[in-house]
Amino acid sequence: MLGIEQHTLRYLETTLKIKIQRDERGDRMYSENNLETLRLVLQLKEKGLNTTAIKLALETAGENETVEETGLVSVAPAENNLKEMVGIARRIVEQNEELMQQNRRLEEKMARLEKKIDERNQEREKKIDEFLNLWRAEQDGRGRSWLSWLRGK
Repeated sequence: MLGIEQHTLRYLETTLKIKIQRDERGDRMYSENNLETLRLVLQLKEKGLNTTAIKLALETAGENETVEETGLVSVAPAENNLKEMVGIARRIVEQNEELMQQNRRLEEKMARLEKKIDERNQEREKKIDEFLNLWRAEQDGRGRSWLSWLRGK
């Protein structure tokens, strides 16, 4: 129905702590709610979210429900939970995209800084080479002194 392997379903069930009903033989019985949740998970994975982010979205949506035994708040209908999870997932996707853009900008900045550092290192090496050539020339008794080079004369 979802177009994924059984081991993938078991992995998602275990990792995301999705509660799946079982029959008397222990076979999984997927409700329409389970299928919708799994479809949402697959969509989020396609958008680039990792399992940890998806788990966080599902847990956050689950926090807004309370266990019926507490009697404090009634459980919202599954449709509202799904909408809420989609909203949370959408925010996570947006934050993920924003972080990716920030990462690209930082990488560009780092590349520019590395280029500057390389240019300065090349300049420094050129000056050191020039200084060493002057020093050697002075030691051989030819050319101007390294001191006059430092003074700019």
